[in-house]
Amino acid sequence: MFFLQSPIPAAAIRDTISRIVLERGYRRSVTSTLLSRGWEWITRTLGDLFRQAAGSRGTFLITLTLLVVLIVALVARAAIVAHARRQASFRREAGISADEQLAQARGLAAQGAHVQAAHLLYAAVVSRLVEHQRVRRHPSKTVGDYWRELRTRGDGLALSYQSFARMYENVVYGDGLCDTTRYARLEQLAAPVLQLGARVISVRAA
Repeated sequence: MFFLQSPIPAAAIRDTISRIVLERGYRRSVTSTLLSRGWEWITRTLGDLFRQAAGSRGTFLITLTLLVVLIVALVARAAIVAHARRQASFRREAGISADEQLAQARGLAAQGAHVQAAHLLYAAVVSRLVEHQRVRRHPSKTVGDYWRELRTRGDGLALSYQSFARMYENVVYGDGLCDTTRYARLEQLAAPVLQLGARVISVRAA
């Protein structure tokens, strides 16, 4: 292959590894973990190979292979951490009622934190649907997944949820802006779902 005609200098590879793996902020995040000891062993091994790589194509190929393995491992670890965070967020949301989330959202909106309030409002909407067994909560589900679940079930709230979800996604994935007017509109669109419990109670009372 062409790139093997001029092996990358060992010093350049070592510097790259240092920036990726040995950066202080990264070390803090994996200190005292089993994986951190694995990284240390790999980087020590790579360091030894770097010193031998100059002038030896075979050693260079081994070093390059180990570098690729290390990068893949880093990406895999990042995916594991992200999944763990989603699971933790899922557990937190599952332990808080829709009413509590709505109250927190309104509190944040009153403080001017409208984007964060919008996120909690969405969580309240999903929680209300879960509380009334309209959808099943799962950390991997997207905004659209819950709408498709409602539509598949032929739920009358599917259109109301869709209207709310479109505006919510515009705030989150669009311009990222949310002010008093937008948040008020989000609550208005979410009302049919959030009032689900009130409607059920009134029907039973009748």
